[in-house]
Amino acid sequence: MQSDYRNIYRDARLTAGLTQERWAELIGISSDAVRQYETDRILPSDEVVLRMAEAAGQQIVCYWHMLHKSRVAAKLLPEVDRKDLPEAVLQLLVAVHAFAGGGLCELTRIAADGKISPDERERYDAAITELRSVVSAALHTEFAKEKEG
Repeated sequence: MQSDYRNIYRDARLTAGLTQERWAELIGISSDAVRQYETDRILPSDEVVLRMAEAAGQQIVCYWHMLHKSRVAAKLLPEVDRKDLPEAVLQLLVAVHAFAGGGLCELTRIAADGKISPDERERYDAAITELRSVVSAALHTEFAKEKEG
């Protein structure tokens, strides 16, 4: 699901700066379970992933887990990586500006009668692509890396 695959569960642990043993203890699972998650033998439960995200201070782990676990989520949701906060906010501003300047007006016109006619389909799809860019940029901003200190 992630195009540049890496083990998100291992990344969460390393971000927290913990050994497998300490990580297991902190999130209430066995060290063997940690090893199995980190070697892709099994997927952790959603509850375990919530504890991992909290322990690592990275809610993006939940998002990545959802993409990794669900083919439906991987098809519908944009991939999100960790960007620095200024870069993420700039990306969001550009996407919102572009959508407000064209796609939003186009969607409003097309949706006025409650249906998408065959001659409107291409313009509708283009506007939805712009809207997906806004959603992606918003998620990048939500999960952006903040400077420490």
